[in-house]
Amino acid sequence: MRKYLALGVLLWFCAPVNAQIQRSYHYGVVPTENITTFEVNPSTTVIDDSGGVSSSQLTLKTYRVISERFNWGVEVPLSRYESPDKSVSGLGDTLLSVSWLIPEGDRLLGYGFKMEVFVPTATDRLLGAGKLQLSPSAFILFSLPGNLYAAAGYKHYQSVVGDHARDDINYGRLRLNVGYTSPSQWWALVNLYYYMDYECGGRAEFIPELEVGTLVNEGTAFYINGSTHAAGNWNTKDWSLGVGFKLLYL
Repeated sequence: MRKYLALGVLLWFCAPVNAQIQRSYHYGVVPTENITTFEVNPSTTVIDDSGGVSSSQLTLKTYRVISERFNWGVEVPLSRYESPDKSVSGLGDTLLSVSWLIPEGDRLLGYGFKMEVFVPTATDRLLGAGKLQLSPSAFILFSLPGNLYAAAGYKHYQSVVGDHARDDINYGRLRLNVGYTSPSQWWALVNLYYYMDYECGGRAEFIPELEVGTLVNEGTAFYINGSTHAAGNWNTKDWSLGVGFKLLYL
């Protein structure tokens, strides 16, 4: 009898420990997650498949936590543009950003704001836009049952100064993001992008994207994603494919 009583007491005290072991993981994909990361992201975008026009990038990204609700980021792309007429390699346009995030916590709702600045650092006109761009965005996130979430947001792209011989930039992007983060250390998400060109009224493009990823260990993640032009009279690309390696919690 005493043996069973001792076993019962032991299980009682082990229960909270087991609950702590069944922890949730951060993958750096939920929009309200605020963690420090470093990422290496090779990608290829086929602009015109039949015409042999494509662009490849190796983008180095880092996002650093400032406080519980703020972070800043830098993305530097090393690019190559290929076409039957000309091929060129070099530095692309650099992205700088600051984000303010309100995680959902115990609530079902989270939201955030971001300001991005695209700096025209490209070493060739085929590798960048030639314009300094401001790109503010905002999103709202809903936590759903079963480790699911959904987020919706709007992002605007606006050129400010730069090469007067280049076209001005003025377009918006609607985004719907639905994702699943598994307690078994993997995730899957779907992004639906809808672009609207305000500079050339009437042009629009719909691009769906699928991504799957996994934690290699608690501090390292790997993912692969792909997207394609699905509809619209604005065709910025035929399809793209990318992979990424993330170091988390730096």
